[in-house]
Amino acid sequence: MKLRVDTLDDLWTIQRIIFAGDHVKSESERKFKSNETDEGEMKKVIITLDVEKTELDKNAIRLRIMGKIIEGKPEEFIKLRSYHTLNIAPGDVLEIQKPAWKSYIVGVVRNAVSDSKKPRLGLIVVDDEKALPAYMLGYGIEFRNEIYSRLSKRMTPKDFQEQQKKYFENILDHVSKMNVDTVVIAGPGFTKDDIKKYGEDSGIIKKIQKRLIFESVSNSERSGIYELVRSDKVARILEKERIRIEFKLMEDFLTNLSTMRSKYGVDNVNHAIENGEASTVLVNDSVLGDQKIQELLSKAEEQRINIEVFNSSDEVGTQLHSFKDVACIG
Repeated sequence: MKLRVDTLDDLWTIQRIIFAGDHVKSESERKFKSNETDEGEMKKVIITLDVEKTELDKNAIRLRIMGKIIEGKPEEFIKLRSYHTLNIAPGDVLEIQKPAWKSYIVGVVRNAVSDSKKPRLGLIVVDDEKALPAYMLGYGIEFRNEIYSRLSKRMTPKDFQEQQKKYFENILDHVSKMNVDTVVIAGPGFTKDDIKKYGEDSGIIKKIQKRLIFESVSNSERSGIYELVRSDKVARILEKERIRIEFKLMEDFLTNLSTMRSKYGVDNVNHAIENGEASTVLVNDSVLGDQKIQELLSKAEEQRINIEVFNSSDEVGTQLHSFKDVACIG
């Protein structure tokens, strides 16, 4: 399977599906020395590794894939069976080779590709001249048509006020139609605050079934959108949205424990799957390479049971670990 990396989420997905013994091929750099006294020179190479382990560095936005070289080009810069690390980052392409591609593993990739195309967050940057709406997708930003205020200093105070009201209503109407749960409205001056006050005073915001967050950015151009996307605030919003879904699943699991509709541990979950008592299987990404887990998930796939893969390093994943890393809800 050949994959292109666009985001940190992509790196996380890739780490979840690469196991020890898989082969991964990608472009890399390797130091080449023509002799023992040579300081060496970095050369671009295409390397295939027999994978031993992976490490995801969220701060550097980089996935390190470590193992022994089994193939490479140009051959003069490659030493077979020597250890190497592929540093995979957004923009890179890699090829993953497995002895067999299990359907639930392919499903993880397909879901990630599908999710990358869904709007995750609505964004609007505004000032007194125009508003620029955009969607944050898994793979990047999708911009929409600008909304112009048509305000002029030559207007009478009454006309100015009426036109400003129309401008604010147009923006809030656009917000209400955005296909997301949360919209961030940001801008360099007071316009965003004026929109918030007008929306609250008029009751429009109360009617909008969305979470609205108001932030500051330096301008209302595309660069303002990118500034917003890179902010810690947006990172926290996205993290909370993903974790919110996981928390709901864990809550359902815990609620059904008392009625025995929830099970945990490989043997108990296997039994529930075989007896048609499982509708959703919860599993930590840290155990996807385990043979027994793979067999269990294959059975679940055959019966079209929903499989939810948790990030083992976050709070819900840690909680699932205390239930032996795999559970099911009836």
